[in-house]
This record gives sequence, structure tokens and C-alpha cells, in this order.
Amino acid sequence: MNESCVFVGPTRVPKKAYPRIDFFPPAALGSVFRAFEQGYRRIGIIDGFFGNTPSVWHKEIMFVIAKGAEVVGAASTGALRAAELAPYGMRGIGNIYRLYRRASIADDDEVCVTHAIEELDFMPLSEPMISIRYTLRDLRHQGIVSVGEEKAIAGTLKAAHFAERTIEHIRAAIEAHVPAGRAAAVADGYMKARRDAKGDDGKRLLLWLSAPRRPEPPLGWIFPRTVHWVHQFEDKLGDIPGLGEKPV
Repeated sequence: MNESCVFVGPTRVPKKAYPRIDFFPPAALGSVFRAFEQGYRRIGIIDGFFGNTPSVWHKEIMFVIAKGAEVVGAASTGALRAAELAPYGMRGIGNIYRLYRRASIADDDEVCVTHAIEELDFMPLSEPMISIRYTLRDLRHQGIVSVGEEKAIAGTLKAAHFAERTIEHIRAAIEAHVPAGRAAAVADGYMKARRDAKGDDGKRLLLWLSAPRRPEPPLGWIFPRTVHWVHQFEDKLGDIPGLGEKPV
């Protein structure tokens, strides 16, 4: 077992390039607690389950930080949790984390995607809104779309459910807001310029965990072992899957 582990799913990162990091499926309720319980002291969160599966709990992250573990987040659920828990010692990595931390973006759906099952390596089936924004910005910088076209395309896709932000829907949004004579070229340009903002930040997190651990300042708080924590978490540990097991 390595010292470090990372929870990752649809975000594309080069796992084989980091043999000294153990990889697990997206984090769910109890995942970080189970990782600490198994002996991991450097824990990275990139992706996390949500919706029908309870999400990784803020307080379990605080619990393991209070016990001396380093918890870092990036790209997706990890960036969200890191932005929320930065005052409590969770470290954020990458551009998406910084955007959330300074409230330049706020919605969860900026990083949400639909994806395939674990047996298909959680292959993403839709595009994250944050990557769409980065790609459209690059096209504007290249003079391929105007400011108005960028805003209109982004607005159409933002209004769609995150599951509908597929390549086909992106092409349709371009066709709806770019004159017919240029639409095909812009769509082709989009595919060539296509950014993977989450993957880029996920790689930054892996680089961070592959380097020696940095000294951290002492915590200015004590973990509050409240009645809610005991009844909703400690008393229900039997309901929490083991590390790497599928959530119910």
C-alpha cells in the first residue's frame, strides 16, 4: 500500500504514470474516512459520486485532517470540497479550484458530467461546462468567434442540463448562434481546440501528491464530535462500503 490515494472516475488522468499512488473510484460518503482507516495519510479527491449516491461528507474530510492527514482536491468534486473547506485545512489544486474559491464560478454543474460504468473506466459521456467555457474563450482569442457568439453559445449550453452537454449539442449550439457560412468551420475549430480543464487540474493534483509532503501550519480548530456526527456517521459505519467497494 502506498502513502497516497486518489479518488477519480470520469476525469481523465494518467494513472499508470503514478505507481506510487493508489487509485479508487469516485469518492462517496465514507470514502475518505475509509481511506484514513486503511492507513492512507495523503488523500486526493478528483471525482465524487452525487445524486442517487450520497456525496463525500465535509465533516469526514475535517475529521481526517484533524487526525493529521493531508487532503487535497482538484478538478471536480475535489475542487468544490477544497473551496468549501480551505479554512479548515483542505488544500485545493488547480485553476478550477481557484475559480470556485474566489466565486468566479459557483454552480456544481460547471464540473458535472454523465459517465459510463466502472467496468468501462467511467468514460465521460458529456462535456463539463467549465471545459466548454475554456474552449470557447480560446476560440475567441484566436478570432474564430466573436464575444457575442461566445456568450450566446455558452448561455445556451449553460441553460441545458449537464447530461445534455454532448458534442452533438455543442455543435447544435454553434449552428444556432453562428452564421451558416461559418458554423461548420467554427464547429471544426471547436473540436481542434477542445480543452480538458478537469483533466489538466487532475494531473496537477497527481504531481502534487507525487512530491514530498509540504509542512503545514497547525490547525486553528478542534474537530467538533457532535451528536449529529456520532448518530449519522459513527453509528452507521456498517452501512458505509469498504474502500473501493461500490456504494449501494
